[in-house]
Amino acid sequence: MMTHPIILPLIPPNGLDLLLKLGSAKKLPDIILMDIEMPKIDGLLCTTYINFKYPEIKIIGISSHSNQALVTAVLSEGAISFLSKHFCEPDSISYKPTYGSRNILKETIVKAIANQKFIDSLLFNNTNNIELFKSTKEIRKQKIPNISAQLTEFLVLNTANLSLKDIGRVMHKSEASIKHYQAQATELFELSTRNEIASHCIKHGYVKLPSYYDNTHN
Repeated sequence: MMTHPIILPLIPPNGLDLLLKLGSAKKLPDIILMDIEMPKIDGLLCTTYINFKYPEIKIIGISSHSNQALVTAVLSEGAISFLSKHFCEPDSISYKPTYGSRNILKETIVKAIANQKFIDSLLFNNTNNIELFKSTKEIRKQKIPNISAQLTEFLVLNTANLSLKDIGRVMHKSEASIKHYQAQATELFELSTRNEIASHCIKHGYVKLPSYYDNTHN
């Protein structure tokens, strides 16, 4: 039984820094508290990438929005639990009327360690009846089953509109290698540009963005 889990709250200022920290970590965290609204790489895309690259890490999604479709998408992409930001702060105006003296964040972490989900009541009235979407991992496996792990990583990171240099930093590859993966993708999909590749991946469900589910996301 895990007695002292390593928990990574989102101290990095953006999703790119988070993935870079994971890539250079001597020991991976057991749990990540994942803010869905982040610059450079959003939390949904980070969840997709981490679930593919580091499936042993448990993710607890956190957001100030209560959009059920977006929450369902994050859970579908591999998060084990989801909390409203309002319930991460016991001093928030809505905390005590809902949960009293309970420590919801601690409860959620304990459940995650035991592979049990927790979704707070602000998001869903009945958390037992949530119907998950088909994950991007399942869709990729079904529609493009023979692509390499490296090309899959490129497709996910390319959708974040990162520079080739930053994609290389995350993947620990040279810029020349990333250009090679780009060439593989253009040949595979019979397209010409990185933007076309990203649009194709979103259209066919290989990668998903928060804006697909949440019209409040910028």
